[in-house]
Amino acid sequence: MTRMMGEKEAEDFVLKVLREAEEPLLTREIEERTKNADGQCPDSAVRFLNKLRFKGIIRGELSIERKGWIWWVD
Repeated sequence: MTRMMGEKEAEDFVLKVLREAEEPLLTREIEERTKNADGQCPDSAVRFLNKLRFKGIIRGELSIERKGWIWWVD
């Protein structure tokens, strides 16, 4: 059963995943890694990632080449 992560736990998890990635990740790739860790973001993944982007914690943009939003940390 998938458990709901708290805001801080989810933020830390997303930052860890993005720092370990060799390239920006698609939303669905982040969702997969979250599910593999038996977790779920407090909101939908897109909404949660956008919250982090608006706070300046992560970066994100629409990628036409990869057909979706990509996310990374500076």
